[in-house]
Amino acid sequence: MQRRDGARGWPSALAAGGLLVQLVVACGGEDDGKQDATGGAATGGAVTGGAMTGGAATGGASTGGSATGGLGTGGGPTGGASTGGSATGGTGSATGGTGSATGGTGSATGGTGSATGGTGATGGAATGGAVIGGGPTGGATTGGTESGGALTGGTGVGGEGSGGEATGGEATGGSGPLPVTPEEISSSDFRFTVGDLVLDANPRHGGRIVSLTLDGTDIIEPYDCSSYDPNSPCNSSGSTIWTSPQDDWGWPPKTAIDGGTYSAAIDGDHLLMAGDADPDLGIAITKDISADAGTGVITMTFTMETTKATSAALWQITRVGRGGLVVYPVVSSTNDSTWSSSTAGGFEWIDDSDQTTVVGDGGAKIIGDGSGGWLAYILDGNLFLITYPDVASGDIAPDEGDVEIYPGDGYIELEVQGPYESMAANATSSPWTVRWRVIPVPGTVTVAVGDTGLIEFIQQQIVM
Repeated sequence: MQRRDGARGWPSALAAGGLLVQLVVACGGEDDGKQDATGGAATGGAVTGGAMTGGAATGGASTGGSATGGLGTGGGPTGGASTGGSATGGTGSATGGTGSATGGTGSATGGTGSATGGTGATGGAATGGAVIGGGPTGGATTGGTESGGALTGGTGVGGEGSGGEATGGEATGGSGPLPVTPEEISSSDFRFTVGDLVLDANPRHGGRIVSLTLDGTDIIEPYDCSSYDPNSPCNSSGSTIWTSPQDDWGWPPKTAIDGGTYSAAIDGDHLLMAGDADPDLGIAITKDISADAGTGVITMTFTMETTKATSAALWQITRVGRGGLVVYPVVSSTNDSTWSSSTAGGFEWIDDSDQTTVVGDGGAKIIGDGSGGWLAYILDGNLFLITYPDVASGDIAPDEGDVEIYPGDGYIELEVQGPYESMAANATSSPWTVRWRVIPVPGTVTVAVGDTGLIEFIQQQIVM
């Protein structure tokens, strides 16, 4: 890389009859229901249908027994005295309670309640009733939203034995995040595999992201240096972090930040890396990387740890291959390079398809004040989308931009920056989060300067 002096750059609980009931969604379904079909007290009786939930609180002594068996377990409106009767009250309660306890965990358990407790005669609709299932008919409270999800274990589930379909519940399965656990391939290679997308980070060389591939195709320029040398052409690859403004350190980058050894640890679904402080800047960088298989998003959160009072911004530099199309929303920009760019419709466009031999001189590049918090690069039919919190014009580091594009020798630097922040000694900066996403571009989308359909496609891919 050339010298860049000129750069500017849980489960829920339900109170029933004054007692707290902890609902556990059973996976045993049918087995649980059958086990205490006649025993009553253990499953549906004293524990579930009885004193704890239906018994003393709503009726009946312990197990919904002699006095108001049905009422105790199934609740007044549905269980009725005839349902839980003195003779079968305990049993009805037991089975119904079990059905309710499972909350509509499956048709098997609800069914068992119906079969043994009797849909009409012994357990009936009442069993999953007011006590465990919530309302008079199986209740939306426990059988429903909380355990079965999406009101499925809810209305009439436990009682009528239809509990089931419900229970695996849409709510339980949901469409939430699908975190990816990183793998330690070696002490110098930690990997996230997100479907066909694979990211590798090397804590021994600055905690740098050294590779990002989609189905085997390089999305960023792979870093394969055997040793760290900031002035080596090999170092102009992968994705790294610097501090901004560059005027604070000139050139080359600070080794402790750009290429030093970072500690590394896998913490659940996160890769945590921390570097040493540069003695001149008084800043150390920490990196937290995670991935979501549901969206394909790679999330990176960075912070600065200080050893002295200072001001700085975080700055991510990612090298990609030449020949693609750069686009990002912009307020204003300057172009100190010999690289041609154009602004149309509030977007900065750089078509590198015929500029692959143009290299910036003395750090000359395009410096932009972005407006939408995203930067996109399309090459070989793949969209590489970088999203970050937009920085207000007054919060950008001196002589820098929150978006910067540098035409290197055989690579392009896609650069985004966070807000310029003043920090006391021994302080931690505000976290700054950048997200990556890689998506194949459909053949129906035209990749060309100024194409509104391309902009619409990119904006649809933004996941914050």
